[in-house]
Amino acid sequence: MNNLFAKKLRSIIAVFLFLVLVSPGTALKADAKEPSRTQFYLVSVGNGDQDNITLRAINTIKDSHIIFCDKRIRDKFAILLQGKEIHDPGFGIFGIYGKTPEEAKKNKRFNYEEKLKEFNEINGIIRQAVKEGKTVSVLDSGDPTIYGPNMWYMEAFEDLKPEIIPGISCFNAANAALKKGVTSGKKAHSVILTASFGKEEYTGSDSIEKLAENQSTMVFFTMFLNMEEVVKKLRVHYPPETPIARVFYAGFKEKENVIQGTLDTILDKTKGEKLPHEHLIYVGDFLTNRYKAGNENKN
Repeated sequence: MNNLFAKKLRSIIAVFLFLVLVSPGTALKADAKEPSRTQFYLVSVGNGDQDNITLRAINTIKDSHIIFCDKRIRDKFAILLQGKEIHDPGFGIFGIYGKTPEEAKKNKRFNYEEKLKEFNEINGIIRQAVKEGKTVSVLDSGDPTIYGPNMWYMEAFEDLKPEIIPGISCFNAANAALKKGVTSGKKAHSVILTASFGKEEYTGSDSIEKLAENQSTMVFFTMFLNMEEVVKKLRVHYPPETPIARVFYAGFKEKENVIQGTLDTILDKTKGEKLPHEHLIYVGDFLTNRYKAGNENKN
């Protein structure tokens, strides 16, 4: 009798375990943790005119409840942002984030106490919104992973599993303005993007002089760049006839402008002109290279 009872009990337990392990909708499956949906995005709205924004970016913004963006982006996409809760993104927090107070206070561009207060306010807004199930997007011009002030968000809110929505950068737009393949030089097929700014005191492993040693194509993001100093440093390794171009207002159909010359002539070509604060500089023989050059030389 006891053996029969024991056999029945074992059979019941076996059936129960089978149902728990393989049946859909069981308690075990219900306890399994599903990956949470991302509620925080860093979104590129493109560079230049409105139509340089991607469809993915538009859809992400539409699905967002709270937006962080500057006035320029807010004005450019006023219709798309209509009805959204909008906050300032805290420009300059990149100057203090991840640094000790002593290190941060050495940066004279930004006030440490003001930026710390902004960070705490932003942190509170984002975390409360996500807690309430809302979606938050930080909007940036161009591609923030190439050159932008908001990449610090990715570390500060890493626990929220943020995503980046890529977009057209000023680099992409300027390439199109030049109408040349940047990796199709006569001698150079590599491109270096740099934000060294031509500072005289900077002598690190990626200083302009060291980057220029291989005579690769170089692209400069130019905030605070000293053009005279850059040309001087480039001429140490590039011959004076090396082509150079300055691209202004990349991505703006009505304002886009390109000035080309050589290391010998470019300063004279822009001398006395009031130039926009931000533009790109290209150096490399791709600027004058032509696919038909070989055939033309034979004629």
